[in-house]
Amino acid sequence: MKNIFVSLCFLLGFQLVSAQNDTIQLEESNLSERKLIRNSQTQNVIALSDSVLKRSQPSLTNLLNFNTPIYFKENGAGMVASPSFRGTTASQTVVLWNGININSQTTGQTDFNTVNIRGFDKINVKGGGGNVADLNNSVGGSIELVNEINFKNNFTNELFAKYGSFNTFGANFDSKFSTDDFSFNVGLARYSSDNDFDFPDQKYGIDKNVNGQFYNNNASLALGYKINPKNTLKFFGNIFQAKRNLAVVTPYATKTRYEDYNTRSLVNWESHFGKFDSDLKLAYLTERYRFFEDIANENFDLGEVNTINAKYNLNYNVSNKIQFNAILDYIRNEGFSGEEMGMQQRYLGSLSLSAKHKIHPKFYYELSIRQELTEAYGNPFLYSLGGKFDAADFYRIKFNASKNFRIPTYNDLYTPVVGNPDLLPESSYQAEITNEFHNKNFTFSVTAYYNWIENLIRWVPNSNGLTGLFWKPENVEDVNMYGIESVLSARKSFGKHHFTLNGTYGYTISNDQNLDKQLIYVPFHKATASLGYGWNGFSLYYQFLFNGKIYHTTRNEAEHQLDHYFVCNLGLDYDFGKSKTYKVGFEILNLMDYEFEAVKSRPMPGRNFHFFINIKI
Repeated sequence: MKNIFVSLCFLLGFQLVSAQNDTIQLEESNLSERKLIRNSQTQNVIALSDSVLKRSQPSLTNLLNFNTPIYFKENGAGMVASPSFRGTTASQTVVLWNGININSQTTGQTDFNTVNIRGFDKINVKGGGGNVADLNNSVGGSIELVNEINFKNNFTNELFAKYGSFNTFGANFDSKFSTDDFSFNVGLARYSSDNDFDFPDQKYGIDKNVNGQFYNNNASLALGYKINPKNTLKFFGNIFQAKRNLAVVTPYATKTRYEDYNTRSLVNWESHFGKFDSDLKLAYLTERYRFFEDIANENFDLGEVNTINAKYNLNYNVSNKIQFNAILDYIRNEGFSGEEMGMQQRYLGSLSLSAKHKIHPKFYYELSIRQELTEAYGNPFLYSLGGKFDAADFYRIKFNASKNFRIPTYNDLYTPVVGNPDLLPESSYQAEITNEFHNKNFTFSVTAYYNWIENLIRWVPNSNGLTGLFWKPENVEDVNMYGIESVLSARKSFGKHHFTLNGTYGYTISNDQNLDKQLIYVPFHKATASLGYGWNGFSLYYQFLFNGKIYHTTRNEAEHQLDHYFVCNLGLDYDFGKSKTYKVGFEILNLMDYEFEAVKSRPMPGRNFHFFINIKI
């Protein structure tokens, strides 16, 4: 680890000297955004813009559930929600906040119902492991939460408020001010609900969702200062606080509660000197939770982790066709989860090198290598290779292959009673190929992928597939995951009539080779679609979600499966403004009042209604 800091200081010193001596004027650019685009050329990215975010419910779960092929194991509305991306586990999907991995250091994953999307300008979704120089632990895919900083003479204020069934309330306020060399963005958001929707029948002994109330508050800040045309300083901050009762499904179950308090701070220094682009990130993250096993008393389990992440990225642009890149990454975290676990520390580091070459106007390829440095799990060597070929004006082929690696989390190893200190790290090898068809108003892509994982870590009931009192982590020797993903995006206008159509489909096989069975909570089929129509200030939109059957035990027996389900939403709004926004509207969620469960014995809400206003001046 000492060598990493020495190298980091050396590169930082080189950056300072070069920035002072080089007088070439460069055009304004956003290095982080440029890096994302470059690293995504050999893989598909679903970009969810601000307008899509506003038409979604505030949770990241809802947004991605209706707009991507990702399946969500949601333990009831607003409860714990974990993803399965291309058949993988929740820990194998990485969530990035402005380029920093924010997956929990205790669980290794993100609870997507604790991310309020109102605090972000856009969200990007990428499947697969991809460029190993850019991401840690990504096997299923990655989600990037982006706060944009623009240097324009601009001042806007926006208020969005929503109220609906089950006393559900959501509101957010955003203020943005910027000049040619300064940018200030602040956002405040709240989301709360009694969450007491009716149960479809009396099979659980109660007639509505009990102990399901929750609220969360989110504050975000983004500052930017352009020191000179070659150096820019940025600061990003985020605070999330939530209190969530965990719903019960029997009248005699003990009522529990979970409280979260997370903070994130990031300082980012971007420099451009000659043919070099430099990006230094220093982040400090805290996560803290309290779990009340019985809300009737004040006894609780406490967990807390503090993380420092230093990342230095140096690009050398040989020409407009060739680029080399080096990344140094250092992570230190310290924390505990429950008194029995005690204080734990972990140090991780890596050095990545990559090359990108546009060898021909129609062909581009990239190669990356990564040397991981860990204390207890060796120093694995990772790599990735990708390419893109424009076969015709309307047809493009992309391919990508990589080796990835993930170590067990604190909870995997040390959770009292069920923790497994003998777990081995995961290794995965994956490949994908994409066929993309496009023109001015239409894009359609089909991706075929294959992923082989050795020593996959899964939490399973009693380790034997039987429904029991607790779940336990274990290594599954070999798992094959393969399937198809397709993404459709189209838009067309006829005078004042504007139409949009978006859709996704995923077919997933996630096979435990020991049992020759599908992994639990991985559907074979998932599809989404959204249709929008706009005319003279009116907007009408329709959302559709289909999830195929899933198994909730490893034996895959018919009596241990959840049936497929359809859910659709309908919304209508009208904007009274011309140059400014004065919008009112309503939504009907679960329009057909479909009865469904994403997790066994956890019913989801039936038909419900929401009204909203949106003012932007």
